[in-house]
Amino acid sequence: MEKCIRCNTPLEAGTNFCPTCGTDQRFTIGSKQSSTLLIVLSILTIIGSVFQLFRGMLYELVAAADNNSEYIRGWIYSITAIVTIAGAVMMLMKHLKGLYVYTVGQAIYILTCFWATSVYMNDPDFGGEGIVIAIASVFIVPAIIFLILFWTDDCKRVLR
Repeated sequence: MEKCIRCNTPLEAGTNFCPTCGTDQRFTIGSKQSSTLLIVLSILTIIGSVFQLFRGMLYELVAAADNNSEYIRGWIYSITAIVTIAGAVMMLMKHLKGLYVYTVGQAIYILTCFWATSVYMNDPDFGGEGIVIAIASVFIVPAIIFLILFWTDDCKRVLR
């Protein structure tokens, strides 16, 4: 006997839709691959977000040592890291709400990275626009790529 891919309700062989939750069962062939993609993305997100959390805390320590009480980007990076970790964990548990939590955290992180880039573009002591853009790309590009990958139909299908 087969089980529903979403709620694990026992189903008759060949059933296209779960009578309990209504989930389309015809995608079971690709759901294993989709599930693997979602798991890999979620684990990589957690690893990257832990790095981001420590990076944000390091920025705050440096700002505190420099007596820069107006610096807040480190806190923003740390908070968005916690939010994206929470979203990734929720997605590992197959909750669609995790995708939305993750998206909010990533969107704020990406916007903060663009803000930081614009600040340093005008700083002559930082080394020029090329260096600023290269460093920003290391952080912004993967964040955008992951955001796009999480929103693919394959990942969303697993979370429904």
